[in-house]
Amino acid sequence: MQGNPATGKCHALLRRNSEIRCILLTAFKRRLHYGWVIFLLTFSNLTVEGGSKNVQSVFLVALRDHFRSSVALTAAVFSASGLFGAFVAPLLGIILDRYGPRVLFPIAGCFILVGWLASSMVSEVWQLFIFYSVVATVGQVGISSFSATATLAPWFPRSRGVALGMADAGNPAGQAIVVPLAQLIVSTLGWQWAFRIFGVVFFLLVVIPNLLFQKRAPENWDGRNDAGAEEEDLPVAAAAAPVAVETPVQSSVGEVLREPAVWLLLGARAVNSVGNHMIMVHILAFLFLAGYGEIQAALAIGIAGMLGIGGRPATGLLSDIIGREIVYTIGMSMSVAAVVLVLFLSAGGAWWVLVTFVALNGLSDGISGLLIGAKAADLYPPRMLGKVMGMMEVGRGIGIGLGPILAGLLFDLQGDYFLAFLISAGLTTASVFLMWGVRLTARSRSQRAGQN
Repeated sequence: MQGNPATGKCHALLRRNSEIRCILLTAFKRRLHYGWVIFLLTFSNLTVEGGSKNVQSVFLVALRDHFRSSVALTAAVFSASGLFGAFVAPLLGIILDRYGPRVLFPIAGCFILVGWLASSMVSEVWQLFIFYSVVATVGQVGISSFSATATLAPWFPRSRGVALGMADAGNPAGQAIVVPLAQLIVSTLGWQWAFRIFGVVFFLLVVIPNLLFQKRAPENWDGRNDAGAEEEDLPVAAAAAPVAVETPVQSSVGEVLREPAVWLLLGARAVNSVGNHMIMVHILAFLFLAGYGEIQAALAIGIAGMLGIGGRPATGLLSDIIGREIVYTIGMSMSVAAVVLVLFLSAGGAWWVLVTFVALNGLSDGISGLLIGAKAADLYPPRMLGKVMGMMEVGRGIGIGLGPILAGLLFDLQGDYFLAFLISAGLTTASVFLMWGVRLTARSRSQRAGQN
C-alpha cells in the first residue's frame, strides 16, 4: 500500500526544517564563547547593584518619617555606607584578583541577605549604621561596577566599551524595577518588608548563578573561542572602529600608585560621585517638595532607569568609536542640564519639567563609572584590574559617603535643596576637566616611553 504523497512531502519538509535548524544552531554556538555567559552574570549582578543603590531615595523618606530624625542623620546611614565601601573596595579587589569572582560574588550575596534582613528588624537609627552601612555594604560593593569591569573586560579585549556598556545597562534596569516597586511596598506594607523582600531576591540573583557559572577569563585571551570563530557578535562599528586604547604600561601596584593617570581617574570618580549622590539619594524628597506625588515621582525615577538601559550600551559603543573623553563630556553636560532644569523650573509640579528631567537624567546617569572604568581597562592589564578598579571604587565610595550627608546638612540649614543641587552641578563639571587630564597624562607617558 503506497503512502500518501502529500504525507511524504510533509515528512521531507519537516526533516529539511530540522536540518536547517541544526545548521543554524551549530553556527550560532560557534559564534558564541563563554564571555557571553559572564556578560549575563555581570548584567544580573549590576541589576542587583543598581536596585540596591537607587532604592536609597525611597528608604531615606521612609526612615526619616518612621524614626522622626533629621534629614542629615538619616542620610548619614547611606553616607556611612559609601565611606565604608571606599575602604573595603581595595580589599575586595585583592580578593577578586586572588580567589576569583566565583568566590567573591556568592559571599557578597550572603552579606546582602544578612545585612538587609537585619536592617528590617532595627528599632533605632544607629543600628542601621551596623547592619546596612557595614554588613550590607560589603555585599553591595562586592558586586558593584568595579568588580564587574574587572571580571568582564578581559573577555572582550577588542570592544570592551560596548560590552561594558551593554552589561552596565543592568544598573538602570535595577533602578527601573526596584524603585517603583519599593515605593509601592513601602506605601502598603512598610519599609521593613521592603528590606526583607529585596534582601531575599538579591541573594537569590547573586549567589546561585555566580556559584554555578562564574569563572575567570583564560590567560592571554585574544577574543576567539575554541572553534576559532570571532568571539564578539557585537555591532560591526564596534569591531571595526579605531578604539582609543593605550598600551598597558604598569607591572606592579607600586608603579600604578605612582602614575598621575590613576589619581586623576580616582579624582574624576570621586567628584562626580559626590555630585551624583547629592542628587540621587535626595531626589524623591526634592520632587515631593516640588509638588509631585509619591508614586508619580518614583515612577519617574524608574522610567529614567529604563532609558538608561538603552543609553549605557550606546554610550559604550560611542566611546569605542569617538573616544571616552568626548562621550564623557557630552554625558556630563546632559547631567548638568537635568539638574539646572529641575532646580529652576520644577516649582508647582510642572509635568514637562519632570519628563525632560527623566530623559536627560536617564540617558546620562551612571555613564561616569562606565567610561572611567573603560578608560582604566584601556590603561592597565587584566591581571591588575581588580586592584585598579578597587581604587576607582574608593572614589565612588567617597562620593556616596559625602554626597548624601552634605546635601542633608544643607537642607537642614536652609530648608531647601537649592545650594546642594547647585554644588552638584559644579562638581559634575569639574569631573569633565579631570577626565581630559587623564588623556593628557596618558599621552605624555606614551611619548616618554617612545623616546626611551
